[in-house]
Amino acid sequence: MPKTFHFDSPTDVYQADACVIVCIDARFDLAVRKFLKRRGIVTYDRIQIPGSAKALGAPDCESDRDFVLRMVRTSMRLHAPKLAILIGHNDCGAYPNTVPEAIAADLAAAAQCLAAAEPSLAVECYFADFDGIYEVPAGSAAAASARS
Repeated sequence: MPKTFHFDSPTDVYQADACVIVCIDARFDLAVRKFLKRRGIVTYDRIQIPGSAKALGAPDCESDRDFVLRMVRTSMRLHAPKLAILIGHNDCGAYPNTVPEAIAADLAAAAQCLAAAEPSLAVECYFADFDGIYEVPAGSAAAASARS
């Protein structure tokens, strides 16, 4: 096959600093990359699906949850991250007309689901808004306070 672009990619298998679950919405890509870099997370496995962790915290069907758990477990098997980061965002198409507090509550529920399924994996949750990224208390039922 003809080469259409030359680039030298690293050949060594890596250990991921984190497994990051984010939405497909590109509006938050730059903020998420800068946030992860500031946290010292350079090499990570990115699981990018509509609604981010909605499939774990409030799945439309149980197979959605199973799919995401399989992706996380694949990341763990191949690249051994010790941390999972779940990032939801404002104005998400998977959450039409939904307030940020409801998305944050689903992120917290997703974190609890993931922690129960993979207890060796530390889990953190964040909410991306148009003015920055907010921490969501992963173990808190009061995730609605995430943006206060």
